[in-house]
Amino acid sequence: MRGYPKHINCVQDFNNLLADKALKARTLAELQEIYNKDDSKTLRATTLIDPEDPKSDWNTEEIDNPMPLWKQKGFASRKAVATLITKNGGKI
Repeated sequence: MRGYPKHINCVQDFNNLLADKALKARTLAELQEIYNKDDSKTLRATTLIDPEDPKSDWNTEEIDNPMPLWKQKGFASRKAVATLITKNGGKI
């Protein structure tokens, strides 16, 4: 690998980047962004506002996000992201 990758897909990718001294600061910054992102809630479309017009907007409801960013990256919890940051010299 040369340089910083365009896509980081899993926890092992973060571990590999943290092992490289030249990329460690940028990786910690990206982990911090993941930790700070508040995506615990999301909107779900329920019904059409105007059932007679299929191009109308939808009514929505707020639900718990089933796939927040930390989970998409393969972390077991948001706390696991914080642990990886602090273990590698970053601050929460």
